[in-house]
Amino acid sequence: MDATVVCIDQIKKSVQVEPRAAWFPCGTRPSVELSGQRDWTCLLGAITEDGDRFFSRFTEYTTAEHAKHFIIAV
Repeated sequence: MDATVVCIDQIKKSVQVEPRAAWFPCGTRPSVELSGQRDWTCLLGAITEDGDRFFSRFTEYTTAEHAKHFIIAV
């Protein structure tokens, strides 16, 4: 039986984020706002033992349905 080993991983990454300088009083919990904080992307990636690579980008959270189509495409 021939088989190929494939490793798959997912990451959600914020994009276009720029930290802003801020001052906070002593004894308070700092909360720094980030511009573009809501802009993000999800990536699904796969690599085979032979070094073949495949990536898909999503603008929504990845679901089991996304993963199913991704695995079939690989």
